[in-house]
Amino acid sequence: MKIARWIIGALLVAAVAITVSFQLSPSRDHWPVAQAQPQAQPGEVTLTFLGTSTVLVSDGTTHLLTDGYFSRVSIPQLFGKIEPDQQRIDNALKQANISELDAIPVLHSHFDHAMDSPLVAQRTGAQLLGSASTAMVGRGGGLPEARITTVQTHHPYRFGDFTLYFVPAGHVPLPAAIENWTGKGEITEPVTPPAPLGAWEEGTSYGLVISHPAGRLLIQGSAGMQPGELDRYQADYALLASASLGKQSEAYQQAFMEETAQAVGAHTVIPVHWDDFFAELRDDVAPLPWALDNLDASFHAMADRHDGDFFVLPPFQRFTLTPPISASAQRSQVPTETAP
Repeated sequence: MKIARWIIGALLVAAVAITVSFQLSPSRDHWPVAQAQPQAQPGEVTLTFLGTSTVLVSDGTTHLLTDGYFSRVSIPQLFGKIEPDQQRIDNALKQANISELDAIPVLHSHFDHAMDSPLVAQRTGAQLLGSASTAMVGRGGGLPEARITTVQTHHPYRFGDFTLYFVPAGHVPLPAAIENWTGKGEITEPVTPPAPLGAWEEGTSYGLVISHPAGRLLIQGSAGMQPGELDRYQADYALLASASLGKQSEAYQQAFMEETAQAVGAHTVIPVHWDDFFAELRDDVAPLPWALDNLDASFHAMADRHDGDFFVLPPFQRFTLTPPISASAQRSQVPTETAP
């Protein structure tokens, strides 16, 4: 009887510990934060981090938004069918002053990247760009075929003064059970919400290089990479997903930084996808809970391997890029070869 009580007690303690670990988040207060800046001048390129790997990039005339995920469904909701939360989407677009977008490039097709993209495209008039799997998400979300572009890697896509290149990347390794649940393969039929989260399979993962006369950047939507794929590009800023990077080996962390920020010669690294994307987006959003990530380990994996600036960009705070040093440096970002 005593042994049974001991076992039951131990199970209860373990259950409480697990529950707490999913509710408590580490602090990011000791990490450097981008300073508030004056209003951007016409033609300057600004970034606005909007949670996960959703980033608004604008020169005041042309506006790009990676992924566009704002629903941020809770963990309990993941065990049923999920769908875009229209109120949260509208609230986030309003707070970020987004009324029109030219393009929504999607970095891979998991729910926390692609689920909201058709609705955001409908709200803003944007063209949806991504993999064949992302195209299926667009169709299932009711987006007209003319507003869906299935991309080629290393091919230039131009919007105003911006040029976009989708570069083969990869997803950060996750436990097999999580990968099976969230979906590792390709989406072969239109995804019509509500649907199980596994309906939004990963598809192809990309890094996105964005070039503009007033700034160059890389956005890596997951802490994964493909060796050598970014060697032909240059970017001054690297926005790198940190989620689960701290759980990887030292060798993996080193390779990730070599194949991303170091490959493009970035002088500044800004982490993305560090926030608790199971809670509504706020300017003071907490990091992912302890059960899902170790913020310090993930940030150290980047900052300790980067010889340059490293800082956090809080949600909704605009940051203005510094233009490339010279015209020759700007020209050198063009790939030596592109896909047909």
